[in-house]
Amino acid sequence: MSRNLALVLVGMSGICWASSGIAAQDFFSRSIKIPLELTNIRMCSAGFLMLVMLLATKKFKWSAARLNRKPKLWLYLFVYGLIGIVMVQFSYFQAISTGGAAATTVILSATPAMVVIWESFYNRKFPARIEILAVILAILGVFFLVTGGDTTKILVPLPCVFWSLTSGASFAFSMIFGKVLFKEKINPAFVTSVGMFGGGLVTFLLIDNFDWLPFFESDVIFNVAWIIIFGTVIAFWIFNKGLKYLTPEESALVEMTEPVSSVVLSYFVFGTVFGWIESLGIILVLLAVISPALKKKF
Repeated sequence: MSRNLALVLVGMSGICWASSGIAAQDFFSRSIKIPLELTNIRMCSAGFLMLVMLLATKKFKWSAARLNRKPKLWLYLFVYGLIGIVMVQFSYFQAISTGGAAATTVILSATPAMVVIWESFYNRKFPARIEILAVILAILGVFFLVTGGDTTKILVPLPCVFWSLTSGASFAFSMIFGKVLFKEKINPAFVTSVGMFGGGLVTFLLIDNFDWLPFFESDVIFNVAWIIIFGTVIAFWIFNKGLKYLTPEESALVEMTEPVSSVVLSYFVFGTVFGWIESLGIILVLLAVISPALKKKF
């Protein structure tokens, strides 16, 4: 695969993830189903489809064999699926249901700053100046987006802020904890598909009187299908495909398509408009994400 095609694939994955957030926002405006139920059907359906795709290759048996050599890795995979995938998806949908896809996605973009803070604390090592700058930009950006620069006002509902940061923290956990499995050379697609499907099954224990039929109603089935197929299966598949041929810096730059696409799509689909202070906040968050990559690239 050429590098240019890899760039396109990773960029398209960001657009797919952003579009799934828009579909989720529209879903919640039409359905009484709660975020946990949408998380359930997304993870079970997408996880199953991804497993079927993986079973068609030798990667499933190979990865399972490596886990069987160290049974405790199955426990790690369960923890990864429960916290790193279930919690990420549930809190993401919860945030969208309370504050919209655009604000949620932008706040989530501050996740790399959380990773920097944790890695510095865990390794007892002071972060590099560019990392400190990224954290400051992310904090300022989220502050401007949420308050519009006025501490007496909250422009984004507090539940949306809370759940967005929870989703970001959970995603940060998945990136850090996932290294344990990746160091064992477990295939990323295996980790994602098994973790997603297994985590989806666990959510059945948290839902009373669950009924999937409302997800197939005519006014929401398109949203549900889009979230499962384009926003999950295809997004993860093309992201993993392209990631193999790109450096981390290039991936960080290209993945900016997600928050940007979310803001643009929210404007055209829902008429979501941000003031100049909130827009400045969005720009600061985007700069926080790409600043380390820009430093290394240029």
